[in-house]
Amino acid sequence: MEEEPNSGTLEGTTEPTVVDAGRVFVNTGPEFPVQKNAAAKVIGILVIIWGGFNLLGAPLTLLADFGATDFEGNPISYPTEYFVVSILSAIIVGAISIFAGYQITQYQKKGIWLTFGAFVIAWFSSIAVSAIQGNAMDSEGVGIGAGLGAMSGICGIFCYAVCGIIVAIPLMLSDGGME
Repeated sequence: MEEEPNSGTLEGTTEPTVVDAGRVFVNTGPEFPVQKNAAAKVIGILVIIWGGFNLLGAPLTLLADFGATDFEGNPISYPTEYFVVSILSAIIVGAISIFAGYQITQYQKKGIWLTFGAFVIAWFSSIAVSAIQGNAMDSEGVGIGAGLGAMSGICGIFCYAVCGIIVAIPLMLSDGGME
C-alpha cells in the first residue's frame, strides 16, 4: 500500500454558507428576576421633596430683610449678593435634587451621584450665604461674617455627611437593584 506524500491536507473547494440572522440564537446564560428594594423609591421621593422645598423656599428669601437686625438690635438690610447667592443656589440645588430624586426612584445610580453633587453645591453656598449674612450683621467690623461662615461650614459638613449616608443606603443594600 502506497501513501501519498500530501495525505495530511484536504483538497477541494468550499461552498458559501448563508446564515439566516433570524435563526441564530446565542445563549447568554440564565436570567434571574431580581426583586428591587423599595428603599431606593423611598429615598428618591425624599430627595424630590427636599428639592421641592428648595425651589418653593427660594422666593421666600426675599422676605429675609423684614425684621433683620444686627447684634445690637439695629435694623439692617442684607446686601444684594445675599439674595443672589441664596436664591440662585436654592433654584439650582432644587432642580438638581428633583431630577436626581426621579433618577433614584428609577433605580439609576447617577441619581445618587447627582444628589451628592447637590449636597456639595448647597454646602458651599450655605457657607457663602452665612458669611455674607454675618458681614451684614457686623456693624463694628470684627469679622463676624468669617466666623459665621466657618461655623456654618463645620456644622454643615456633619449634616450633609449624615444626609449623604442616608441617600447612599440603596448602594449599600445587596438587593438594592441600582443600575
